[in-house]
Amino acid sequence: MKTLFALVCTVLLVSVLVTGHEFIHGPYCGAPDEDGVTVCWLSDALLDSARIEYCTEESYEAEGVFTDSIEVLLEEAEKPATISFELQGLEPGTRYCYRVVTTVEGVEQVSPIGSFSTEPAPGTTVRFGVLSDTQLQHEGTNRLELVGDAMGQDGFDYDFILHAGDVVESSSTYYWDHWFAAFDDMLLRAPFIPVLGNHEKNHRFYYEFFTLPPGAGKHDERWWALHYGDVVVVGLDTNVRRADEIQEQQVWAREHLSGPEPHKFVIFHHPVFTSDSEYGTGYFFDKIYHPIFVETQTDIVFNGHSHHYEHIERDGVVYLVVGGGGATPRRTKPDHIQGSDVSVEGRHFYVQVTTSPDGIDVNTVSAARETLPEPIPTPGESLDSFSLEYSGAVAVVDVPATHEDQSEAAQEPLVEEVEAVAETSPETQPVDEAEAPVVSEADELAGADESPEAEGEGFPPWGVALIVIGVGFVAIVGNLIWRGRKR
Repeated sequence: MKTLFALVCTVLLVSVLVTGHEFIHGPYCGAPDEDGVTVCWLSDALLDSARIEYCTEESYEAEGVFTDSIEVLLEEAEKPATISFELQGLEPGTRYCYRVVTTVEGVEQVSPIGSFSTEPAPGTTVRFGVLSDTQLQHEGTNRLELVGDAMGQDGFDYDFILHAGDVVESSSTYYWDHWFAAFDDMLLRAPFIPVLGNHEKNHRFYYEFFTLPPGAGKHDERWWALHYGDVVVVGLDTNVRRADEIQEQQVWAREHLSGPEPHKFVIFHHPVFTSDSEYGTGYFFDKIYHPIFVETQTDIVFNGHSHHYEHIERDGVVYLVVGGGGATPRRTKPDHIQGSDVSVEGRHFYVQVTTSPDGIDVNTVSAARETLPEPIPTPGESLDSFSLEYSGAVAVVDVPATHEDQSEAAQEPLVEEVEAVAETSPETQPVDEAEAPVVSEADELAGADESPEAEGEGFPPWGVALIVIGVGFVAIVGNLIWRGRKR
């Protein structure tokens, strides 16, 4: 009887797994613009239908129902893939609520409710978050989830959230699935906009999962610029090592930082300046990019890679090292570099930024303090807080049309610096289409393929569950047959 009961339970569980479905990633939003946003998600099954329900936040709070709905046209596919749908025709400067409803064999799955804001008019307050280096720690408490939950529940009205790279430890589905699960609450709060770190290895998953602002380079998204009300954010890729690609980014940065926006930010992975004891300042970005930031009167540059917090000021530009999104913290040198005003070790944290016509307010928030054997949550604790007043002056810079328009004298030292970066900083070198990637044994076991155009994927979690259930089912049937023969 017990064996028969176990057999029935197994069959029921298999039927649930086959007919039911779940959201593996999301839903979440990509970069917003004046009248729209891209909503993304990944389900664990091929969908029969899907729709996005939405309305203004004001309307939802008043009525409690979604007043608008749009059907998503699904493409034929052999296996589940990330769905990205452009929601357009929205009101500028408006906050919206949304949810995704999917159907498989008549069974609906309704997502949690998310929110986003369309681009506001100049003169409007803009709020955004910044984090970096959210690689998985394999033992103990999920540090990523501590940061994600803190951001998801802090009550700060994010217009968007930036990430300075190293989103995952390695670009296999195992790490991506874990990351999306850890940051699910945060991703519902606001559009998510990352830049490449060295751990993403320029993998195709990065471009499939995220919808980035208009840009250039690979897929026109390897570097980008977000123009959002009074704010401009320039995202760069410091993994490139070819001189022409760095020169293109120089021109790109100078052009987009020379616009009318009064508040100017830049984000990229490797630090221009840092007191990190392991890496230090040795990437030549102080020569390649720092002069442009000074010239264009950039307010703040966000960097990761170094797993600590540091507030550095050089020539009127503020550099924030923000590599505290959950990766293992690292130590800093006893003697900090010039301009280091604040330095904090052993914390998992993120940054809140508020811009207004008066200036910029920054608050760095600790989510947890790293201790042994387990981290101690510290939600809401401020590690650093400062303000930058707006002077009323916007830098106007003569921008060359392309990097070829720059003088030969300006290009020659740049080539030398890029060659030096390639020789002295091997971990900054990207996996390029022409290069054979090196995949670790662990990544092979996880189903990873680090090549930029790789088509392989990690084995899905539900597949593992089906295998386990199948083995159990075979064992039960075998047991029944053996008992029958014994009788």
